[in-house]
Amino acid sequence: MTVKRLTFCAVLFLLFLLGVTWFWRQLYDTRAPSLRGQVQGENVHIYGESPQHDAAVNRAWLEEAKRGNVDAQYTMGLIMEQSDRKEALRWYEAAAAQGYPAAIERLEQLRAKPARR
Repeated sequence: MTVKRLTFCAVLFLLFLLGVTWFWRQLYDTRAPSLRGQVQGENVHIYGESPQHDAAVNRAWLEEAKRGNVDAQYTMGLIMEQSDRKEALRWYEAAAAQGYPAAIERLEQLRAKPARR
């Protein structure tokens, strides 16, 4: 293999890596943040780990959010973002009104992006 051919192959490989990196970055930036790592506590349930309990957990988060728990309000925003953007914005706004930094940041991100149809 000549030096020219080897250099050409190396450049093509680097361009391929850059393309793959760009693709995954775009995909990652358009997804809502995961609940994992956002919520802490000993009795935390992450959606999908135990599907039979999702409805009960959702009701528990909703009750806590209605009581004014800022962590629960932010979590309800994360949960509702997948299905009802207006409801998610309402929960993020409630958490942001109490000064929750993650809710303020997520509100800014959502308001900067147009709604998906």
